Amino acid sequence: MTQVIGFDVAPLLVANFSGVSTYTQQLLEALLTRADDRQYVPLAHRAVNGQVPKGAAAPIGQPYQRRGWWMQMIAPKLLADLRPSFAHFTNSIAPLASPVPVVLTIHDMSLFVQARTQPLRSLITVRPIMPTAARRAAAIITVSQHARQAMIRLMKIDPAKVHVVYNAPATRFKPVTDSDKLDRVRRQYALPATFVLYVGTFEPRKNIPRLLRAFAQVRRARPDVRLVMAGQLGWKHRAIWQAIESLGLADAVQWLGYVPACDLPALYSQATALAFPSLYEGFGLPVSESMACGTPVLTSQCSALSEVAGDAALLIDPLEVDTIAAGLIRLLDDSALRDELRARGLCRAGEFSWARAAAETVKVYEQVMGDA
Repeated sequence: MTQVIGFDVAPLLVANFSGVSTYTQQLLEALLTRADDRQYVPLAHRAVNGQVPKGAAAPIGQPYQRRGWWMQMIAPKLLADLRPSFAHFTNSIAPLASPVPVVLTIHDMSLFVQARTQPLRSLITVRPIMPTAARRAAAIITVSQHARQAMIRLMKIDPAKVHVVYNAPATRFKPVTDSDKLDRVRRQYALPATFVLYVGTFEPRKNIPRLLRAFAQVRRARPDVRLVMAGQLGWKHRAIWQAIESLGLADAVQWLGYVPACDLPALYSQATALAFPSLYEGFGLPVSESMACGTPVLTSQCSALSEVAGDAALLIDPLEVDTIAAGLIRLLDDSALRDELRARGLCRAGEFSWARAAAETVKVYEQVMGDA
């Protein structure tokens, strides 16, 4: 008998994917690839316009601009009509009055532990709902042990229903050796010969001003190196441009804007190192993607980043500018260290896969159905 599952695809309704968007897309694709007796019905507050992976059922829903209103007022009615076995909501909140059991993915606890780095809108509309949604969910999925422990502690959740399912780099992320691909990306983005790469949204939590201050020190030791930054503009991004100007880095920092996923492997593969000194992450996809491409990584020793990187990255205190700078200079100057981290990173990245994530997610589904 086919099991019908409502699957929240709202994170796909964006032009440029974030980590949550990537999670939703990659997990659903991997679930569909299993070709088992489960039918996934996409749920969203607006038309998905072909962004749902092939193999899913036709999306259902009514167009509403506000996800929160749709989630609490419309989604319960849709679920009552659809009558799925359960519904999986993929981005931290779910209908509080769901007529069916809910599996809820909460990616991190940044709204609670990094409130100063979060948009006011999220603090007002999402944070108040999360604890109740989490307690009412039949099961919770999160993407690291660090996030799980924070969730249990801060929201008083039963540990038995919080499951860790790690994210993974998509299969496209691997070392690029094709010279034509490398040359195309190099020309398209006018990449310098030697550069440190940052990938991520421009927002306070990513700690970019400290990275820039550290890079100003790096430039004094290595004036040949540039900082290449790829990512879309988030909230409070103006402080980043102000820092670039005040530090005299206008000629040393290159912003590429949002780089499509198809170009990222060749971009990672040409970087001397990835710098990702984020203040807080539930997982940190750029770290695993970079390692999968054979690029040495410098990242933070805090939150889930050290858990994801293991011994395959150079870990630093993201609050210490001098430490970030020293780490970058070490990576730039020590080819043996880069080779060692490259080898370790490829092994570490190989431990994560979306096929594994799908299999572990299905185990959560089976537990929910067994308890229903």
